[in-house]
Amino acid sequence: MKTQSEYQNLIRTYAVPDRILLATDLDDTEYLLPHAIAQALATGATLTLVHVTPRAESIPLDASAIYSADAAAILVEARWTLDGMAAKAYASGVAANPIVCQGTPQRIIPELVKTIGADRLILGTHGRRHMKKMLLGSVALEILNSVEIPVCTIGPNAHTRPTPGTPKRILHPVSLHPGHEQSARLALEMAQFYQAEITLLHVIDHDFGNEYRPAPAAESTRTAVERLIPDEAPLWTYVHAQVEVGGVVDHILNVATEMQADLIVLGIDPAEGYRPGSGDGIAYEVIIRAACPVITARHGAEVSAEMSESKPAPGHAAGAFAGMF
Repeated sequence: MKTQSEYQNLIRTYAVPDRILLATDLDDTEYLLPHAIAQALATGATLTLVHVTPRAESIPLDASAIYSADAAAILVEARWTLDGMAAKAYASGVAANPIVCQGTPQRIIPELVKTIGADRLILGTHGRRHMKKMLLGSVALEILNSVEIPVCTIGPNAHTRPTPGTPKRILHPVSLHPGHEQSARLALEMAQFYQAEITLLHVIDHDFGNEYRPAPAAESTRTAVERLIPDEAPLWTYVHAQVEVGGVVDHILNVATEMQADLIVLGIDPAEGYRPGSGDGIAYEVIIRAACPVITARHGAEVSAEMSESKPAPGHAAGAFAGMF
């Protein structure tokens, strides 16, 4: 089990990564690469570019012969494309290493994360070509649920948005679930590094609002959220604590739009994961609908109790962010 000091150091590394891994399907490079370069430049990180092509035995028999005949050409094209991406990164001042693998992304990418010691993974949410079926739905979610490091996803609504050199406005939804302090610290560390404004948002969902009196609940919840703000925060940024009552996903996205957020930082409970297809798959919905990049961070199973320095006020909306912390 990690100590509090070890977790704090890990959070700092996740906030300012040394090694970034970008997984690409080759058709998403136009919008993924600028984000990867911007993040690497801002943090001084090295960049690894990876593309995974399926093996012939993993595709339908009626297509395997055609695929086998074209496999060499596909690999050549992939290496050529990644070499071009690496050259663009290098021209921008970022050291980049291209890697082409055969296999399945849900196995290769988590293994590569560990092999290169990546501190952040950048992933598109929708593929279109050789990895189209593999980066959609269950496989993309399997990758998200398999890696322990923060994952930066660029959803379809964020494709056309200009890439900021550094985020100036960060939104962090706070769940007040056990362990929520860690994701808040990650978001605050990033705000401090980038000298960005940050909003800590908690949404009391409809069910909670109907069961309890919203006004007292909002007041006590705001107190709990404000406890997360370090005393020294005004020295390097503006931190705003905000409490809303209503639909969780809609309020997160609405606040992100209103504040023109450049980045959303979400904490994920590993026991719940991203829960695709469920009625309250909050993380999943935010990722695919957000108009800006979303960084999700899964809490490790070996969380030390000492990490919880602040306790939620009595009566907070513990169930408002099921699946997040």
